[in-house]
Amino acid sequence: MSPAVALIVGALVVAWLAPALLERAVGRVRDPVAVLLAWWGSLAAVMLTFAAGVALLLAPVKRLENKAEQLAHHCWHAVRHGHLPAQDEVLGVAGVVGVAALVGRFVMVAVRQWRAQRESRQAHEDLVTLLGETLTPEREPVLRVPHRAPLAYSVGGRRGLLVVSAGVLGLPPAQRAAVLCHERAHLRGRHHVIVALAEAFAAAAPWVPLTRRAPRAMRLLVELCADAAAVRACGVPAVRAALIALDGAPHPVHALPMAGADVPARLHRLQAGAPGYRASARVALPLVAVVAPALVSAATAIIFCA
Repeated sequence: MSPAVALIVGALVVAWLAPALLERAVGRVRDPVAVLLAWWGSLAAVMLTFAAGVALLLAPVKRLENKAEQLAHHCWHAVRHGHLPAQDEVLGVAGVVGVAALVGRFVMVAVRQWRAQRESRQAHEDLVTLLGETLTPEREPVLRVPHRAPLAYSVGGRRGLLVVSAGVLGLPPAQRAAVLCHERAHLRGRHHVIVALAEAFAAAAPWVPLTRRAPRAMRLLVELCADAAAVRACGVPAVRAALIALDGAPHPVHALPMAGADVPARLHRLQAGAPGYRASARVALPLVAVVAPALVSAATAIIFCA
């Protein structure tokens, strides 16, 4: 097996197996930022590894001056060649066509979603501005809508928008502060962009588990990140009470509400205590996700060349 094919195999294996491991990590790692970074690290590593494999099929290197060649010289020597075989050429062209198709589909979907979200956001902002009342004139304005039920959500964009109902303003002060902290965390963390990119990847390659399952995971992780920010400012009891009060509240499609994704799972995590922060987890977990395709590729090459 050539190094190029091994890289492609490694990328595909990780793309199929990583989602289950990353979803399990959501429940075991107390720091949601670490898991969020691992998801994006895995997505980036899989795409780069696959692209590198396709590039090597079309332009195989003649000398591999690295540690891997020295450790497995007999393997690399057996598969190294000086001329481009027809088989590699066919696979390389097919890979380039596939990558180009995926990139083109991703760009088309991303542009279409961006335009739809922009139009929806503008129409929603105009409507809320007409019907609502601006409570704070700051960088992240808070608009009040005359609705008795407690509901709160944020709308992304160049200038974020935070919408709350009269019902939220009637909550106890600690819960009201928790709601505002949660939604401001969405805006400041650019969580709307994170979710939109994940949805674009899923639409471009829905047959790949890593991209297909990314949007749901991203929605849960950004909610956990916002929960953690609210807990640091307001405490666990206030955030739990606010989640329970707003559970089931309506919200626009492209908005991120306070009680949006997997409220029972978030309440269960909060019951276990405040979210943790460990710098080692934010380094180790994404690093493992990034190097996984390369490790699988190396193992595949060595096993099939032994």
